[in-house]
Amino acid sequence: MANLSRVLALCAAAVTLASAATHYEYKTIDVDYNFDENEDSPRSVIMMIPDGTGPNIFTLARTVLDPTLETRLHIDPHLMGTVQTHSSTSYITDSASSATAYSTGYKTYDSAIAVDTYEQPLGTVLEAAKARGMVTGMIVTCRVTHATPASFAAHVLDRDSEDDIAAQYVANKKLDFLLGGGKKHFNDSMFEDLKSNGYTLANNYQDLLDYQSANADTGALRLFGLFNDDHMLYEVDRLRELAGNNSTAREPSLPEMVDIVLGLLRKNEQAKKHGYFVMIEGSRVDHAGHSNDPGTMAKEAIAFDESVAVVLDHVEQTPNTAMLSAADHGTGGITLGRGPAFPYAWYPTELQLQNMSTEAMQEQLEVVLEGSDCATGANDTCKAALLSSSKNLLANYTNVTTVSDEEVVELVTEIATAVDETRDLNNVMIELARDQSASCYRLDHHWSRRHGCEPVLQGSDDL
Repeated sequence: MANLSRVLALCAAAVTLASAATHYEYKTIDVDYNFDENEDSPRSVIMMIPDGTGPNIFTLARTVLDPTLETRLHIDPHLMGTVQTHSSTSYITDSASSATAYSTGYKTYDSAIAVDTYEQPLGTVLEAAKARGMVTGMIVTCRVTHATPASFAAHVLDRDSEDDIAAQYVANKKLDFLLGGGKKHFNDSMFEDLKSNGYTLANNYQDLLDYQSANADTGALRLFGLFNDDHMLYEVDRLRELAGNNSTAREPSLPEMVDIVLGLLRKNEQAKKHGYFVMIEGSRVDHAGHSNDPGTMAKEAIAFDESVAVVLDHVEQTPNTAMLSAADHGTGGITLGRGPAFPYAWYPTELQLQNMSTEAMQEQLEVVLEGSDCATGANDTCKAALLSSSKNLLANYTNVTTVSDEEVVELVTEIATAVDETRDLNNVMIELARDQSASCYRLDHHWSRRHGCEPVLQGSDDL
């Protein structure tokens, strides 16, 4: 139990979220680092955060994965309790203040990145692990400078200061590895700095495979992988592109990134001796929730669960590792089913067939809006082009084939005259795809409720 208490102390920033102190009641987290290095005791932590993933979204993922409900998610057996997430300024938190609570143990204001309500920096669990001599790193599918990862390894007053966050990553060298998107926030000087300090830069899955092969014996980890200028692709779009071009010169999936890093950690001598702290985020469930895109959201949650399976297998192989998974907030407020009476309509197989995100569909429609047919505005030629493109996208990528011309024309008319064209373009595709599956969204932003907490420690029932 003493050893278990020590690893829980290292996890304290996460598990004290619900009771984290306000600015007038700071609590001290006393971490005993003086445990026996040679003892086979729990001392490594993998923190997993499914961003924006309330329990309803895992229900969505479960039904889309297997509409018969005979297949469980890998995370299902490990639900032990719940966490109540809120910031110091709002009952409904954003990702920055929520991640700061997880990483530091303190409540703070929305948009704060590892700073307190007085705008003073707070030490994070990742920084404490690095000071302890542990291997540290993060794997995400958003920009690596986005709110959740930033809250573990940077300190800024506002989450939008992403260039500053990138500069801190490079200058402070707290991370042994960092994988995700967001290349646009790094410049050539930063990349040269990283290379001069021994980091390998990876741009695609093949680069990761090459790094894995070159370091298979030692498990060395000095790696920055930035696979997209912005966020990494939604899983549904990554899979569609993979089906069209089965090349390794592509973005890796979240499970692929996790599998490669954990395989190297099992060989890494520093990790064996001192342990490691890894933060893994399924980042884009949240983004699909903001877009109210149920098919994309389900596939993001399933990809996160596949990453959980990789971590669980790793924990089986390395019994001194604890895994803890907890969401930061919900997004979108999706409900399943429609109708005035039982049996309610719900068609998850329609979402299984969706193989393009509404974000990607929006980009296709933007091409039409910017083309010659719409050069003079919302004329009949423009509307006809949008109508044709919309129906083709829905039929080819969502299985929506029953939509009438009148339904699309009404929405297309709104698109062509809207100031916020891209938002309305997304709404067109979303409304039609949601109707096909009989799913409903109540919001396009965050929402609050208690979220599941799933801790796993091999060989112990106490965690």
